[in-house]
Amino acid sequence: MSDSAHPVIVIGHKNPDSDSICGAIACARLKRDLYNEDAIPYRVGNVNAQTSFILSYFGVEIPRFLTDVYPKISDIMIKGEELIILREDEPLRRAREIITRNRFSFLPVMGIDGRCAGRLTSIRLADLTSDIAGLARYENAVIDIPAFLSSVKGKQVAGEPLPETFSGTIALLGSGETKDIEDGLENGVQLLILCGGVAVGPDILARVEKHGAAAMAVQDNILFVAVELLLSMPVKHYMDREYMSFKPYDLVRDVKREIEKSNEGGFIVTDDEGSIKGVIARINFLRQSKFRLILVDHNEFAQAVDGVEEAEIVEIIDHHRLGIKSTDLPIQFINKAVGSTCTIIAELYSNAGRTPDTSTAGLMLAAVLSDTVLLKSPTTTQLDREMADWLASIAGLDLNRFGGEMLAAGSSLKEMDPERIISQDQKTYSESGIQFSISQVEVVGFSQFEDLRDELSRALEYFRKREAVDFCCLMVTDVTHASSLVLCTGDTVIIEAITYPRAGRKMFEMKGVLSRKKQMLPYFIVLIRRVKR
Repeated sequence: MSDSAHPVIVIGHKNPDSDSICGAIACARLKRDLYNEDAIPYRVGNVNAQTSFILSYFGVEIPRFLTDVYPKISDIMIKGEELIILREDEPLRRAREIITRNRFSFLPVMGIDGRCAGRLTSIRLADLTSDIAGLARYENAVIDIPAFLSSVKGKQVAGEPLPETFSGTIALLGSGETKDIEDGLENGVQLLILCGGVAVGPDILARVEKHGAAAMAVQDNILFVAVELLLSMPVKHYMDREYMSFKPYDLVRDVKREIEKSNEGGFIVTDDEGSIKGVIARINFLRQSKFRLILVDHNEFAQAVDGVEEAEIVEIIDHHRLGIKSTDLPIQFINKAVGSTCTIIAELYSNAGRTPDTSTAGLMLAAVLSDTVLLKSPTTTQLDREMADWLASIAGLDLNRFGGEMLAAGSSLKEMDPERIISQDQKTYSESGIQFSISQVEVVGFSQFEDLRDELSRALEYFRKREAVDFCCLMVTDVTHASSLVLCTGDTVIIEAITYPRAGRKMFEMKGVLSRKKQMLPYFIVLIRRVKR
């Protein structure tokens, strides 16, 4: 959330690769190590085989999955220790004290089954005067006897000892009304409350006992007793059983539209089982409720977590082309033409004179080697090499040996579903009104790809239609021979304009092409501009 007391979320792009996942983890640790900032890494998609190998190798847990960053009711509702819930069998007095002291507009009420039974409103409390008028004779009354006796000067003077909770017909009689006692008993009164110091002689007690009723004698006047009697009755007799409620996962923007149609001051939040989880008042919507994000390894909203447009982006660390929309406030934006985001994070450590711990150094090294294909990609810079050497020395690893194990762990296609191969490292772009997607998978030799080629072609077309993009391609990169095969589908004008040698139907051989960012993407941007102008 935008309040600095809430942790900042560090997150990579959708369909994350090793640089995205390792970069989020390393950046969060950097924030804690250098600035003592509460930063937590998350992921937006499933980790691929290579990333799983890296995390397991260094004993690091997979970041938690985040579906979106749309503010939800659970982010702004009153909950936890701040939440006050009434039980339906509690006396009305407690509810009045809480509502009056805190100036609440309502309180949620929980039934004996643990679910929400209703709510008691301040408006209902204000209308209690009409209930007091009817207490001279009250049928089906339920009274918390200990609570009542603790608030008046009185005691039971006739009849069997009353239970803690009395249920039945009562009658209040004041001074001078003793002649009405017999009428009341004849008409089924079960509890007589004699107010204002009424003299209770043996004849009255005998009449009460004769009818199997009970009697109390209190010193207070009848009006005071009536009020105290009313406040001793259970909340359930005065609560509203019809009310508007919401779920913790409801989006703030949707709920806000709904409550604008209502005059109510507050609303109950329940889970799917009906248990009370919180309450929201109109004032809660005035609180800032945006998530605070650090974007790692991307800056385009199309690649970001859902809801990013409603979040507060506080920082970006990236090495791709600029594609971010404007921000409300100035932010720190580090964008360098290097081979890996983790190269930038490692440099931040180095420039601060701090040494990352062994596992963080290992994660960053793995990300650098992955994104630069063992420092062979044309995106590789001198800074990538320097940081890789520095990180390897900290982690105690041999660059080539570890890099070979890492690439081999993520290069097998045999156990992978064709749709997963396409979606695990995929990015969507927009150029000249054309939406296009480039997926990439790294292999050791093309033999496994050739066996799956037809299935991958069908899966690629299915993916294109599902994602509603105009053009889609899968870049299969052989890391051992520094070459790629590109399988395409979609806009035939674009496909026919590709100048690389054909290696089959809608497939092209691109020798020396390893980088999606520096080679493939710029190539297709220029190509699309040319054919669509």
